[in-house]
Amino acid sequence: MTRTKTSVYGTMFRLVRHLPNIAAYMDARPWCIVLAFAALATAAAAPADEERWEQTLRLVRETFPDVPQMSTERLAELLEQGEDLVLLDARSEEEFETSHLQGALRAENFRSARDILEARGEKPIVVVYCSVGYRSSRLARQLRSKGIDNVFNLEGSLFKWANEGRPVHRGRQQVRFVHPFDEDWGELLDEALRSERQ
Repeated sequence: MTRTKTSVYGTMFRLVRHLPNIAAYMDARPWCIVLAFAALATAAAAPADEERWEQTLRLVRETFPDVPQMSTERLAELLEQGEDLVLLDARSEEEFETSHLQGALRAENFRSARDILEARGEKPIVVVYCSVGYRSSRLARQLRSKGIDNVFNLEGSLFKWANEGRPVHRGRQQVRFVHPFDEDWGELLDEALRSERQ
């Protein structure tokens, strides 16, 4: 059992154990009922999000075992150091236009990615990303199969990057929102970051 799950169950146990005292207090202050159940709902919901993230990252790694994963922390370090990078955004045009990593180029398929890299001439580090890493891992695998070796998938991709408070842009302008892809996958993106386009 994970630490988060343990803390949730512990919270629920303490609430149940003190129900008589809580009930007496709530008789005088009815609004506390709302706060108590809101706190319980928040605590119970937290591990589901974490567990889904773990499942998603594991799915990507297991589906694309030959694609090296780069952490968001490592990418941030390379960008700060001014490393020669090519950032490829494997999402749709609508997703890209909502926001993207600064300097990223959209490459939704192998042909457009190959054209971008051929135009560069040299062999920089290539980091591919999408919403959570599945589409970008697929594209990274295609590139690696054609002999482009220095290619990484950004693990957790743009959702993880934005959830950590790192910057996203629309053109040269830093913006706040990220396209949630759809209602289901958008649950992995912090609610405050979700754009209304989906």
